[in-house]
Amino acid sequence: MGTGKLTSSDTPASKGAMVAIPESSAPTRAEFHAAIAARADRWYAACLRITRSPELAEDALQDALLSAWDKRGQFQHGARLDTWIHRIAVNAALQLLRRQRPGMFTVLDFDVADETPSAEDARYADELNGRLDAALARLTDVERVCFLLKHLEQWRLTEIADEIEGNVSTVKQAVFRAVRKLRGAMPVLARAES
Repeated sequence: MGTGKLTSSDTPASKGAMVAIPESSAPTRAEFHAAIAARADRWYAACLRITRSPELAEDALQDALLSAWDKRGQFQHGARLDTWIHRIAVNAALQLLRRQRPGMFTVLDFDVADETPSAEDARYADELNGRLDAALARLTDVERVCFLLKHLEQWRLTEIADEIEGNVSTVKQAVFRAVRKLRGAMPVLARAES
């Protein structure tokens, strides 16, 4: 296959398979469509967790996809296309929050397996997601964003600090407070970690 970059394909026979993106060219329309078909739900879920608003999440994802398409020439072939767009989507959600709530950050990531879960596992996951969403809703915006970027989006503390225009100490404190509040709100998780 050469030295091309790999990305998800949306062909029925190879759903989730990887296709090469040549090193010398920007991602094509077909490659973008394949990435969107394979990952749009995950990008939307990340935006929704950050914004807590379906409308803002949709706007963030639309802004992200337009931005990614406009900047496709900047795509670095050392990264996966879907990961690159995911990062743009998270940044778009954060930008919308900043516009909605100026000064929000001045005070101071999860992938689902591709395997189909059993009915019992799906029910448990739905219950857990509902409890997690309710617990996340009790966090301040700064705590929630820092927690999500650190633990779900796997950002480094310095990256989060840069994004919220704060410092690493502020991010550490926000993540610590978020984890403490989430453990208190979800004792089942706190016991599972012990």
